[in-house]
Amino acid sequence: MGFRFSLESVLRLRVSIERQEQTRLEFAARLMLTAQERCESLRKEKLQMEEDFRAKMLSGVTSENLHVHQSTRAGLDTIEVEAHKTAADARHSWEGQRLSFLQARRDREVVASIRERRHEEYVLDQNRREQQAVDDLFAMRRSQPNG
Repeated sequence: MGFRFSLESVLRLRVSIERQEQTRLEFAARLMLTAQERCESLRKEKLQMEEDFRAKMLSGVTSENLHVHQSTRAGLDTIEVEAHKTAADARHSWEGQRLSFLQARRDREVVASIRERRHEEYVLDQNRREQQAVDDLFAMRRSQPNG
């Protein structure tokens, strides 16, 4: 008779849950990375805009150009604040999902370790039985008179 683990279905469920949590974690990581890239993009855009404006100031700026620049900068500041908030929310979501994934992994590892332990016990028991059978056969042959 081969090894049978009574909690095999529980182990399969735990493996499935761990995979689901890992997929969710990967999704949260992508969202977080996208949000961080957006913040970096906005920062670079803002720096470029300021650099362009400084260059224009050297050649002279009209009040209209100044007004456009200030409006654009205010708009970028607002967008940047929102982007940082989105990035912080994404980071928080990733942290929560990371904890969920780690818990799912621990739950799976507990059941997997029980399975491993029981399998080792099964193998030891099988080895003992085989050795007992060999010993019994040897004892039986010794007790028989030589022909």
